[in-house]
Amino acid sequence: MITIQNNNNNRRILLLDSQFALEESPDFPDYLFDAVFIFNDSVEQTQNILNDINPVTSQKCCYKPFFVARTLEGKMGDYSDLIDGYYDDWNDKDCLNKVEDIINRRNDLGLSASEEKILSSNQFFVRLTRFLIIRNKLILTPVLENASSSGYVIPIYNLFYKLGWYNLSESFVFVQSMTEKGYFRAGQFLNRIYLCPKCQHSHLLYIESCPKCNNSMIHSEEVIHHFRCANITPEHTYNFGGQLRCPKCHQMLHHIGVDYDRPATVFTCDVCNNSFLQAKMQALCTNCQTVEDVKSLIPINVYVYEITKEGIYAITSLNIGFSIYTEFYDNFLEFNRFINRIRLLAEQKFSGRIIGDVLVGKIWIINAASATVKNRAELLAQVCQYFPNNKVSAANNITYINAIVTDYKGDQEQAVLDFQIMLSEAIRAAAYVLRKGERICYTYMKLEGNGSNIDDFLNDLNFVASNPDDSVDYDPNAINPNAGNPNIDSPLLKDDGTVEETLEATPQEEAPAETEESKTDGPDKTDNTNPFSRLKDSVCHIFSIH
Repeated sequence: MITIQNNNNNRRILLLDSQFALEESPDFPDYLFDAVFIFNDSVEQTQNILNDINPVTSQKCCYKPFFVARTLEGKMGDYSDLIDGYYDDWNDKDCLNKVEDIINRRNDLGLSASEEKILSSNQFFVRLTRFLIIRNKLILTPVLENASSSGYVIPIYNLFYKLGWYNLSESFVFVQSMTEKGYFRAGQFLNRIYLCPKCQHSHLLYIESCPKCNNSMIHSEEVIHHFRCANITPEHTYNFGGQLRCPKCHQMLHHIGVDYDRPATVFTCDVCNNSFLQAKMQALCTNCQTVEDVKSLIPINVYVYEITKEGIYAITSLNIGFSIYTEFYDNFLEFNRFINRIRLLAEQKFSGRIIGDVLVGKIWIINAASATVKNRAELLAQVCQYFPNNKVSAANNITYINAIVTDYKGDQEQAVLDFQIMLSEAIRAAAYVLRKGERICYTYMKLEGNGSNIDDFLNDLNFVASNPDDSVDYDPNAINPNAGNPNIDSPLLKDDGTVEETLEATPQEEAPAETEESKTDGPDKTDNTNPFSRLKDSVCHIFSIH
């Protein structure tokens, strides 16, 4: 059963008692309901429903209030963090109040009741943190969990880890980056643990082994020091018919502390017969079976974390922290890496290893004097979100989008046209970042010719066309999707994606207008003065191609 009923506050409640493909159903768009009520007395079935639709990963149910039957209270385990209350009646006074509180706080933060599909772990972490902020759950307390991979877990994180939304290394990077930015604050110290350097699991077996052959088939015995002749050898060399006799001077030993002492323990390898005073300590990971020296293990300090006021604003903001695109947007690349990626794609295209078109879209803003202005954080954030499956970069006052059209099911020219349409839609979606007298433009480049054209193609990335393929003028009525948050100017960006120290949007001087003498640089292009020569010595890295 699935239906929608109004509660006493005229909020529309989606009622269901079994699993349902809500995300794919055209009969239940997100705007038809304000909260979700699951009526099912089975813990397992309710958990299965929450696996499919929940206020974190679901597109239609994102951030919305979620309630389950009262009989399940105290039985839902890690799923309890997704549940806002346990009731038998959606018109219960407390239930009504919780629905209003959650919706009002979400609206105050400027967050939508629906979100796009999650395409990366970083998008997931942002979504999860926003959910916690809406619920005012700002303290993240790790707990010991014997079945967990890392030993200490934040329960709601652990739930989605088990559902496959991220891997351990991604969660450590996210928390570390949030702490470095001041968005999370490390509070109470809980413990220092050590993890496998390969898979970051904590389930390790510690093994003493021979430092010569690494075999763990070793045994230990004490060393005896005979005071009279100063002989120091393992105890078995003193064994004589059940008594102790010095193998050097043959005198019998009777009293420890008078005739002899035991100053140390010696190890002997049963495989290579090597003797040593200290065994080599290694760790065997029970998850990936990797054997590592204990010195190679990754130390992790476990803290209780708090989401700060700065973190609340940054994480609920659409431009999400301005200068941390590499943490939040998996598709952002620093410009030198972006160039290396284009070069790699070009080489693969001309060698025949990929069949298709290599495209680069360019978006820029010009002011009333037709000069380009510096990249803005909100524009780059908007493009990163609009092209989640493409690599995005920024430099030379230009935002770049890379696309490769290969194995297209249909007309190849149509695929290129679709890319152009997306660019036109993107500049319209981002028009709200414009200021009076400004215009946002786009053009695109397609790699053609042969291998000798690669450097020319890369060099042309530094120019903007005097006649763009499409443009949008400043509109004071343009819709700013981030208007619900405090209004500040969008910071300017350096070429590496980091924010400028000043937030003043000062247009960058553009190169002089094209003259007859300068046309040798290429037709219909304006140089933005950022020299390409600095890239010639960059090392070519191999990146995955999407």
